[in-house]
Amino acid sequence: MTYDEEIENTRNIYISKPIRCIALALALTYYFRLPTQDDNEQRRDNKTPTREKLAEILSQYISDFVFIIQNELERFVNTNHFMIPHSVAVNQAIREHIFSIVVCICTRTPLCIIGAPGQSKTLSFQIVLQNLQGSQLSTKKFCKRLPSIDPFFCLGSKYTRSEDIAYVFERAIKREQHYEQNRINTRCVVFLDEASLPDERKMVLKVLHPYLDECRVAFVAVANKAFDAANANRMVCIYRSLPSEEDQQVLAYGCLGLEINLQQSRYATTRLEKIISGLCQGYRRILTCPHIPQIFHDRDFIYMLRELRFDLPTTTTTSDDQTTAISGITPISLLHALEDNFNGIDKVEFKELVKIFFTSVQEQCSDFQLPLEEENHQIYRNIPSILRESMKLDSIRRRLYGRYKLIVDESEDESAMNLLLQLNILNFDPNRTNIFRMSDFAGDLNNELRNVEILSIIKLCMETGKTILMVNTGRIHGSLYDVFNQNFSIMATGDTRKIFSKVAIGPKTIDVVVHEDFQCIVHIKRSEFKEIPAPFLSRFQKYSLSINDFYNIQLQKLPQNEQILLKTIEQKASTFIQHFGRQYFYGFNENTLYSFLLSLIKANENGDHYLLSPNQYYSQLTIKSKSFIEQNPADINQCWLRSILSKLMQLVSPESIILKLPTFDGNMARWLCTNYFHQQEHFSIENFIQQLISKPLIDRDNSDLTEHITIVTKVMIFTRTSPYIIGLNEQSTDTLFTNYNNNEKIDLLNLVRVSLHIFSKKIECKVFQSLLATEKGT
Repeated sequence: MTYDEEIENTRNIYISKPIRCIALALALTYYFRLPTQDDNEQRRDNKTPTREKLAEILSQYISDFVFIIQNELERFVNTNHFMIPHSVAVNQAIREHIFSIVVCICTRTPLCIIGAPGQSKTLSFQIVLQNLQGSQLSTKKFCKRLPSIDPFFCLGSKYTRSEDIAYVFERAIKREQHYEQNRINTRCVVFLDEASLPDERKMVLKVLHPYLDECRVAFVAVANKAFDAANANRMVCIYRSLPSEEDQQVLAYGCLGLEINLQQSRYATTRLEKIISGLCQGYRRILTCPHIPQIFHDRDFIYMLRELRFDLPTTTTTSDDQTTAISGITPISLLHALEDNFNGIDKVEFKELVKIFFTSVQEQCSDFQLPLEEENHQIYRNIPSILRESMKLDSIRRRLYGRYKLIVDESEDESAMNLLLQLNILNFDPNRTNIFRMSDFAGDLNNELRNVEILSIIKLCMETGKTILMVNTGRIHGSLYDVFNQNFSIMATGDTRKIFSKVAIGPKTIDVVVHEDFQCIVHIKRSEFKEIPAPFLSRFQKYSLSINDFYNIQLQKLPQNEQILLKTIEQKASTFIQHFGRQYFYGFNENTLYSFLLSLIKANENGDHYLLSPNQYYSQLTIKSKSFIEQNPADINQCWLRSILSKLMQLVSPESIILKLPTFDGNMARWLCTNYFHQQEHFSIENFIQQLISKPLIDRDNSDLTEHITIVTKVMIFTRTSPYIIGLNEQSTDTLFTNYNNNEKIDLLNLVRVSLHIFSKKIECKVFQSLLATEKGT
């Protein structure tokens, strides 16, 4: 290995080449494979040998082994040899990755880089790809002497198959043979991104063995955990240790657009260094804090720093003036950056996270403090406000620090998605927003054609700049990892500029144009959160959205007297639930009561919020309860409370109501009994469905309610197992609904069985999924 300066300078001013080559070969094969001592301490690992221990042994035979390796890395990877983006810090990770990738591609040695999300693994390959363009197109003189790269991308996911990987390899081998026959100095490289995601139980990666043994094309894989021994022994493995404090400082300065040795005035330099040091220390503390969920990674920290950099004034160019601007990092700007990049947890946990960051900075800079919150001046923004502001970022800001959004829904019924639409965070206009849902029906789970169809529509949305909302789309997430990561290639000619990203459709990976205005929101349930792989989480700004939070936001927008009224109703309804027993309400959860209360709040055309009147709150299923609800129409408080209680009673079984009625006073028990047994349907599915899809019966006294009745179109029914229920899938609707003349309007879509624990006994239940009974064509 000879550098340009060595060619130009014939004097031997460096260590003899054989020693250097042996030391670098040992480093690639063994040294880089091991974690650092600091990494072991952070992970509390006392068994795995460290780099420091190996260096101590090797230094007995190669003096200054560590110095030789570090010196070569710094000489090899620098801005004189490679074009490196301004926002990328040339730290130890970047140096080791780029050096290893270049050497292994040139020698066709298989390589795997292993590390946590956000540690510049894929970024390093992108940098090498952009620099190694051959002798004619490479910008740097150093890269002109290296072969150009022809990449073949394969995006790993839990749905990746062995055939997909083999297909990519065979294409690369065929292309490599073409280059060799025509004596073209180009290396074909198979790049396997997210190599740890394919299902290990299916042994998907076993297909790599012959390709790694033959070394007919270069191979680079990036993963979050080590390969099995059979694959690892066939490759050079680079283990990416957690960054040291010094390396993290380099990263922070690079993300803020600063040189770490920048000359500044005494005060500004001191203050700036203290703030940056505090931010780095705060991030390291949250990674080990037992009270903070372990869902954050280096990418979250990097994007937080990028946001801080962008929010700072940069109108001047001199180093002193730039220093003054940078040192203007304010507590409020830090809080906003944390809200954007370290969210997705509950309020208590988030405030603990903020406290950790600010305490770390205050240890270095005591006057760095948030202002006190006042009743009319809230410091913390609510989630809808954060989302709305983030969605409205201009294309330049979005490209620098605005990641796509991951909505963690605290409910199990996609309520968060409806809230996004109600708040106008998402636009109803189909010309601006596309919503993608994937079902869990047996026929759809392995429907590859359906997956390709959805990906094709998403591809079109990316090209036209629409916003997409993805619900239950986990089966295609692996195809879009490069898009989620915003790994964009930019092609500029004159005044035109195009952005490209890669989308995997089956075994093929294609380049897709990405419009500047394209945005993506992915919806997942909190119950699914633990199953989401870390690489996926780190690609998004994460936000937790619950009905409870949204209700409290909407409550504050009501007039003061209506706020007091709703708080009273909430308190009394909670007392009723506690007295009756929460375990007796089927499907009851933390959001059930707040969902009822939220439905009472509406907004007019001017955006003013108000409370519905009781006669505006009926549906075809509740109109019979009007006499119970409005026994005293003048008492609005009582009307709303009874309306909520009537809805709660719909969730109770007959055994429960009989068991609990004696615990109420006479009048209350009588009212509940009448409402439950005479005004609601709890004994016949056929009668209930007839009531659901029939036109509501309005008597003369209630004729004025016709225009206020809401038509319910989606319900879930819990019922006991019985021969009638078991036979539902086997019978026709003609047989099931014998007393209904228009049974051709009824279509049975699907039935599933679930188990519930009621009365401390396990009860088998049937749940009608999706639209239980629907009028065909609606």
